[in-house]
Amino acid sequence: MTDPLIAIENLTVSFAVGGVLHPAVKDLSLTLHASEVVGLVGESGSGKSTALLAVMSYLPGNAVVEAGRVLHGGVDLLRASRETLDDVRGRRIAMIYQDPTTALNPAMTVGAQIAEVLARHLSMEGARARERTHELLRLVQLDDPPRVAAAHPHQLSGGMQQRVMIAMALAGEPDVLLMDEPTTALDVIVQARVLDLVRTLHRQIRSAIVFVSHNLAAVAQLADRIGVLYAGELMELGPAARVLEEPSHPYTRGLIAAVPRIGARRLPQGIPGTASRDPQRFTHCVFADRCAFTADICRSSRPALLVPSSGGHLSRCHFAGEPSRIGAVPGERATRATHDRMHETSPLLEVSRLSVEYRRGAGFLGLGRAHAVRAVRDVSFRLPRRRVLAVVGESGSGKSTLARALLRLTPAAQGRIVFDGADVRAFDAGHLRAYRRRAQIVFQNPTSSLNPHKTVADIVARPLVLEGVPREDRRSRVLATLRAVGLTEAYLDRHPAQLSGGEKQRVALARAFVTEPLLVVLDEPTTALDVSVQATILELLLEQKERTGCAYLLISHDLAVVRQVADEVLVMRNGEVCEIGPAERIFGSPSHPYTRELLAAVPDLEPPAARNSV
Repeated sequence: MTDPLIAIENLTVSFAVGGVLHPAVKDLSLTLHASEVVGLVGESGSGKSTALLAVMSYLPGNAVVEAGRVLHGGVDLLRASRETLDDVRGRRIAMIYQDPTTALNPAMTVGAQIAEVLARHLSMEGARARERTHELLRLVQLDDPPRVAAAHPHQLSGGMQQRVMIAMALAGEPDVLLMDEPTTALDVIVQARVLDLVRTLHRQIRSAIVFVSHNLAAVAQLADRIGVLYAGELMELGPAARVLEEPSHPYTRGLIAAVPRIGARRLPQGIPGTASRDPQRFTHCVFADRCAFTADICRSSRPALLVPSSGGHLSRCHFAGEPSRIGAVPGERATRATHDRMHETSPLLEVSRLSVEYRRGAGFLGLGRAHAVRAVRDVSFRLPRRRVLAVVGESGSGKSTLARALLRLTPAAQGRIVFDGADVRAFDAGHLRAYRRRAQIVFQNPTSSLNPHKTVADIVARPLVLEGVPREDRRSRVLATLRAVGLTEAYLDRHPAQLSGGEKQRVALARAFVTEPLLVVLDEPTTALDVSVQATILELLLEQKERTGCAYLLISHDLAVVRQVADEVLVMRNGEVCEIGPAERIFGSPSHPYTRELLAAVPDLEPPAARNSV
């Protein structure tokens, strides 16, 4: 085999916080060869992004490289001069980030940003640079390249922005592309198109790719090899099909069991506990506290990377060579039976012919001609207690606008919203406050929806304060609700910055449930979560529904998640209902072409056969 394009050798990186070194990556060794796609998977905090930043030599100022090298063309990038790095970054190695809205310059046109790369690395300017910019935009399958090049990032959709990021990365004609969660925030159809685009580009340009994601199904569509990281260590590495079909590490098996499947209504299984952050964790197996197969040796001795089978398959487990001891991949648990349909005769929420309009185009100071944009058109549905109605569709289909209208956060133009027999649109201020105690919302991003300056106790208690609950009664209700979502009294005095993503989402759920609502609107509640945390949150939501008798309106672009929890599904496109019906029928025999398109776009753990011919 030829020399690798990138060779990470025994890399150990720590971050200095308060005078203490906290290890992020320990003894990581990984190679990337020409035209190869390597997928890196693992939960948040596993070291995936740290590894990519080390390859780019972009580690933050408090990072300490305690050992190891990152070699490219015989040069250790971690110790290279600024001049060398300027020549490598963008020209030999390019990075595509998770969020293009923060990675793209909002003050520059798309074309100017791509042209800047062409001028810096290929000395290409003027008409030739403009022509090449259009070629790159066409390469990433963007229509009307001159129009896109003249646009600013905010004038493009999320999927278009991500394609622009890919075009910019390709502008320097690099040998290596580093992709850090490039599809996480995209809806299912855009995600499928981006994955297809990456596959197509890989066949055309033959760049080597490192694809980092917590979405195992997305990685399965691309990777030749998969590396599994946990708590800073490489736990398993091998050919993609072998890792996915015959995982030899319990952590990999746990990740696979946590992936929701669209083929059947089965509840995915989360991994109990959380990853250790103890600086001394590498003296033994870092997964020992969460592993169902832990033995004495796991708590006293750090396992080496072993070879459980042929074909370049490695596993950091004392029992990697004993598959019978570790057992099969844990099976998914059956979803709890749905509630009896007798409740449908008296729905908790009934929506009839609901429409929402926005006024746009009035211009500066309201001068000029405004026009109405109808974001939601004639939507009707019924939602009984203890049931889950999922609203699915692409970004811009009107899902979140519908949710906001139901809670009267956005005014409706016409239609009826009847909650527990009362007309929501007719509520005065007092009745509206009472309604919002009984109808709560959980937002997609808990980091932005939780006040960073308040403690968990204050955040969860806030709805009770607004309700006028006496101070002496609040603490007991807050603590009881936190326990219901799997958090202990120890979290009361913590701030959001001290919590993991899954813990923040649990706090957001506690805040929503503390008033014991009858209706909870869930706006993409698991999109940004690791698969294991996602599985745990889904189980928690079902438990809360059965305990409190509430109903959920679940907004999601993840149809595999919807398959596990929804009783009924409403499919939206361009503000209109394409199809509505029982989940079993929608997933088993969809009648609308758009629904079939959505279902076909869902990635699966089974790698596509086409990849084998690349």
